[in-house]
Amino acid sequence: MDSIEKIHYKKEAEGYFENINSTLIDQLPENPGDILDVGCATGKLGEDIIQIKSPASYVGIEVVGAVAKEAKKRLTNVYVGQAEEWMPKLKSRSFDWVILADSLEHTVNPWAILEEVNRVLKKGGHVLISLPNVRNLGVITELLVKGTWNYRDFGIMDQGHLRFFTKKTIFKMLDDYGFIVKKVYSNPRNRWKKFRGRFISRIISLGLGQPSAYEEFITVQWIIVAEKIKDRNEKEN
Repeated sequence: MDSIEKIHYKKEAEGYFENINSTLIDQLPENPGDILDVGCATGKLGEDIIQIKSPASYVGIEVVGAVAKEAKKRLTNVYVGQAEEWMPKLKSRSFDWVILADSLEHTVNPWAILEEVNRVLKKGGHVLISLPNVRNLGVITELLVKGTWNYRDFGIMDQGHLRFFTKKTIFKMLDDYGFIVKKVYSNPRNRWKKFRGRFISRIISLGLGQPSAYEEFITVQWIIVAEKIKDRNEKEN
């Protein structure tokens, strides 16, 4: 068992790997074709998508063996191991959708992952991403006021998070790897949308001269749909 798997192996399956982000299901069309779920956990999200959206196939990749074993009961196929290991082995232009549901931040090399996502997606295919927002006011306050950067079992500072993103950085990465963002949402499951958090966020954003930063300060998680508009190695006209 490698160090990446060990970090996640200690987590309780029912409390962590069975968690469903139902907002993601709403972003998929009916009959979405072939889906690849990178970091599929126990396959519960995939199971719900299969029942509600009727994809042609649903393939998962999961690093924790015991968790992947559960996913195999629910999905078309599951590869056990790190995404960086398995994705290069998949056929080019073979999927209509790739799902990165709270998984990109767990990868060692998210740049390589996005390059592979581009490769395995058909032209006009989509990637559906949910990922934590490190520009959240809670993280900023803890860092600037308390001088701490404490990892936790869940949330933005999950101890399994190896990479951190803001909206601007993930947008730039997607653009670099041949995607155009079609939709972006702030997940409403968010304590900073209470009045106190909203008020403080508004004051700080105005003080910085960045009114648009308000939404970033109160966001815990971004949900993004991006379309593949060119192959990664395709030269622009």
